[in-house]
Amino acid sequence: MPRSISIPDRFCRKVAQTLAAHEMLHPGDAVLVAVSGGPDSMALVRVLTHVAPEFELRIGLAHLNHGLRGPGADRDQAFVQQFADGHGLPCVSEIRDVKRLARETGNSLEEAGRNARYEFFFRTAADHEYTRIATGHTRDDNAEQVLMALVRGSGSKGLASIPAKRGPMIIRPLIDRSRQEIIDFLAALNQAYITDDSNQDPVFLRNRIRNHLIPLLEKHYNPNIRQGLHRLSRILGEETCFLEDHTCRAFDRCVEKKGPDAVFLSIPGLVALHPALIPRVIRHGILHVKTNLRRITHDHMTAIQDLAADSAPGKHLDLPDRIRVYKTRGRLCIRKETLPLRQLGRMHKQSTRIPPKA
Repeated sequence: MPRSISIPDRFCRKVAQTLAAHEMLHPGDAVLVAVSGGPDSMALVRVLTHVAPEFELRIGLAHLNHGLRGPGADRDQAFVQQFADGHGLPCVSEIRDVKRLARETGNSLEEAGRNARYEFFFRTAADHEYTRIATGHTRDDNAEQVLMALVRGSGSKGLASIPAKRGPMIIRPLIDRSRQEIIDFLAALNQAYITDDSNQDPVFLRNRIRNHLIPLLEKHYNPNIRQGLHRLSRILGEETCFLEDHTCRAFDRCVEKKGPDAVFLSIPGLVALHPALIPRVIRHGILHVKTNLRRITHDHMTAIQDLAADSAPGKHLDLPDRIRVYKTRGRLCIRKETLPLRQLGRMHKQSTRIPPKA
């Protein structure tokens, strides 16, 4: 990338500041760049190859064909491979039947596609010894995610949305840059990219937020709504990290016994906590035995706290994925059962089931 072009250099410096601020890279890292062929991922690979000498990086590309758009998806795959060949970069691509995966798992197409992508990225990184996986999420993506979380009624953790880093491997160098900055950067480089027509499909909530709700908010309420939402997510992200630290310490104080499939929490210990920490500690216990919090709703958390407050022992509450919460003498037991809950019969005198949300 020629340094005589001022706009790309300025853009690259801003991205380098994000890399440094979040300690995304270390000298000698091998970075697997997730490249769809769209503007965000093409800007990502161009800027990372530009800063590669400074960070002593090894760069490679990964592209997953979701098998959803027929010739269009094949075109995208060929475009990414041609770019990789033209720039002397290794590229791993794969085709997955995401529609079939969604049908088999019961997930939405969006969730099935996301799960397939990250499974592919982590597997490719392990096979080829990459130490980082870079994705092209932008400030605009984060703003859209905040609004999606808001309309779904998420809590502060959901509103924190897309972090700059996820775990030890996932990095998002463009998270502080806007979509318009990216388009300008690519135009200055005369870099081609693919436009995905599915981004206009109103069947997806993200597209309705991107193409209708945000322009409406910009026009009638706040022309800088994207920056404001991004700032909100960063503030909530920092506060969530603070609360998570307190939650872990409170959880350790409340635990009376735990194993891989069960956690026993002291009810007097829970009651002594600040009200904001009680559901967080309970969720932490569910996470310990379930390994994720999918399908655990606010109604579930309210029901568990009601169960703990009930003076009568011997009750239990059934949650998704074979999780049963028992109330015994002064304790809540969160257990991952080995059998489907309907096959266990009435193990206690009374049972309550929280129906899934419509």
